[in-house]
Amino acid sequence: MNKLFRNINLKIFIPSCLTLIILISVLLFFSVESMCIIQRLYDVCTEKFGWLYQLTCFACFGFLIWISCSKVGNIKLGESGEKPQYSDTLWIAMLFTAGVGTSIVILGFLEPIYYVSSPPFNIEPMSEMAYEYAHMYGQFHWGLGAWAFYNPAIIAVAYMMYVRKESTIRLSSACRPILKKNTDRWPGYCIDIFVIFGIVGSITTSLGIGTPVLANIIREVFGIPQQYELEIKMVILVIWVMIFGTSVFLGLEKGIQRLSNINIIMAFVFMMAVFLIGPTVVILKMEVNSLGLYISNFFRMSTYTQPFGDGDFTRNWTVFYWGWWIAFMPMMGMFVGKISRGRTIKNVVWGQLIWGTAGCCLSFMIFGGYSLYLQKSGKVDLVSVLNKGTQSDAIIAILKTLPMSRIMMIFLCVVCFIYLATTIDSCAYVLAGVTTDDLEPTKDPARWNRLFWAILFSILSIAIMVVSGIETVKIMSVVTGIFLILVLFLLMVAVKIRLEEDLSEKKKKEINMG
Repeated sequence: MNKLFRNINLKIFIPSCLTLIILISVLLFFSVESMCIIQRLYDVCTEKFGWLYQLTCFACFGFLIWISCSKVGNIKLGESGEKPQYSDTLWIAMLFTAGVGTSIVILGFLEPIYYVSSPPFNIEPMSEMAYEYAHMYGQFHWGLGAWAFYNPAIIAVAYMMYVRKESTIRLSSACRPILKKNTDRWPGYCIDIFVIFGIVGSITTSLGIGTPVLANIIREVFGIPQQYELEIKMVILVIWVMIFGTSVFLGLEKGIQRLSNINIIMAFVFMMAVFLIGPTVVILKMEVNSLGLYISNFFRMSTYTQPFGDGDFTRNWTVFYWGWWIAFMPMMGMFVGKISRGRTIKNVVWGQLIWGTAGCCLSFMIFGGYSLYLQKSGKVDLVSVLNKGTQSDAIIAILKTLPMSRIMMIFLCVVCFIYLATTIDSCAYVLAGVTTDDLEPTKDPARWNRLFWAILFSILSIAIMVVSGIETVKIMSVVTGIFLILVLFLLMVAVKIRLEEDLSEKKKKEINMG
């Protein structure tokens, strides 16, 4: 037993496990009461603190500008002259597949349909202007703002591991310039526990969005009665556990890397198939128009709080997404930081921002463009399908318009399976890293630890789906994200202090040597 828990930080591991187990039990045995509490927390987060999520996004852009204009951007995350650990292609594939998951395919098709029927800025629903903003707005929510949230954590982790040679990827350690001695006491442990809950909340949201849609597509393809929907969801989660279990066993080099490569290739093939089968020229015209709208309305969308309106659009979309990305921030920070050895700080922050944004915008350009084309042309009334049915019904209706629709449905299922398996694997890897002491840059956390966390939050996802379904799953990330806003601000200040101190010391040494 001592050997099993060697290098495991029990002060973080045990409280996190116990709290999650208690949460799962409460959701299962006190479902009505727990649902009310979660909903109240969500209302408080979105109505009272929605502006704070949006302000945090601007702060992250300020951090990015500081890095770009400062000499710290040229610091190499590793030894002088060291080459990047992974090629650009592999690095982009791993960071992208870790950060998006199945949701980008499902919401890429459906999100524009929600926008066109309930657009922002008091635009008339279903009008020409509503269609234009519907195609662009998803790219805003998945674009620059989303990927900017990750930079402080990425730099903090990568700098700790590859420059200061610290044997940990915990964000509490990155906050040491502020916390000082409290890093290894309860304030530091609280940060790491918040990190664990943020990761669990973010991946639970991804599982909750993807699993029901995949279950219904599988039912449609194989003609399985609806009464077995819950059983199919369980089977899907078991298959995911098997996929990422294999990847966990193989490790970062052979597991996540290979899964990411397969994922990118299959996702690109599916995307190009929809692009070429669909109205290619119309989609291209939509995207050029959306690019102009994105640039001209970026600041307005970023600060759109609806102070004199009902605030529904901002709460349900922008605040929800910013909360989701903040909840994903620890996972992306620790994972991308881990795979960024040998790159400069400026290369990492701009690389992940540009390539992450480009990949998401390409997905929304094609998937969203195709669904809006179906709606506008009258081929499929997706607005009515969503109003009367579910997201699964709308996705199936879209896929049925494609040639060889059954084959396309199966192919989409495979793409989504691998997408989310890669994300789950990355989350499990990071959770294991957070609870591990003395983790050298070249070492992986214990296999049993990675698999344990992956199975635990899969069980949590099952509990939430059994009790309440998709809506509760969606609000989990917003509730967990509120606690991580403080962590994000601490990281930005701590990283700035650490980088400037080290740069100043390096200059003094060079002067003394000279």
